[in-house]
Amino acid sequence: MKTETRRCWIYVLEMDIGVDVIVRALAQFPGQGAEITRLNLQTDGPIACLEIQAESLADDRAEQLRLSLAQLAGIRHLSCGLRQTLGHGHPWRHTH
Repeated sequence: MKTETRRCWIYVLEMDIGVDVIVRALAQFPGQGAEITRLNLQTDGPIACLEIQAESLADDRAEQLRLSLAQLAGIRHLSCGLRQTLGHGHPWRHTH
């Protein structure tokens, strides 16, 4: 039985709290052909941390998305990396 391997890009954005910043960040994904498969938002005072998992991204598109997100007003810090999962989303390796 062969197990399917999926590539998921994870973007973690530290940003000023505000719906506008979150909406502008999420709006970048469809333009690069990314399918958002998971979101996690945490807040602490005036700062929010948004983790976005996206699939269907080629490496060059993932880098372009990272550059676009980094240029948004209100983004304090951005990191991204590739997560490969087996089957139904069980992580087995993190890179970056």
